Amino acid sequence: MPLVLASKSPRRAQILELLGVKFRVEPPCCEENAENIPSRNIPLELAKRKALNVSEKFQKDFVLGGDTLVFCENEVLGKPKNENDAYEMLKKLRNRVHSVISGLALCQNNEVLFTGESQTEVLFRDYSDLEILNYISTMEYADKAGAYGAQGKGARFIKSINGCFYNVMGLPIALTLEALNKVE
Repeated sequence: MPLVLASKSPRRAQILELLGVKFRVEPPCCEENAENIPSRNIPLELAKRKALNVSEKFQKDFVLGGDTLVFCENEVLGKPKNENDAYEMLKKLRNRVHSVISGLALCQNNEVLFTGESQTEVLFRDYSDLEILNYISTMEYADKAGAYGAQGKGARFIKSINGCFYNVMGLPIALTLEALNKVE
């Protein structure tokens, strides 16, 4: 089955490689504007948008799209715009539980064949402002929802995870396998 990953995320590609899936990467060229989408539906809607966008170019192939966001008390924490934004996000997450929600969509011939969502609860420990500043200085926060990478130096903030760790990285394994099994 020819599979195209509609993503710029090296983490999503890394997880597919871990699963032994053969694929190629084609970053989507679509608007990630979430206006007029209820916040809880954003990950799934953007996943579909990305997969459909790439499916237009590769109609015969199966196209997998995903999107991941962090939700803290009904506030969406996407990718930080700058260091200040990252600092504020990490302060907000300190000593709190937040949800990481990923939407997944599989398309072929501009048709959505599968959609699903995965949610993981993450509890951050109580850490100092200095720890936040030290982490931000590594630049690891850039391009990561919630301003942290659980698979890297951002692991220092995590006290516990309830759910799929790989969902926090950006591609939930069980849901991905469920999608791929539908088309084998």
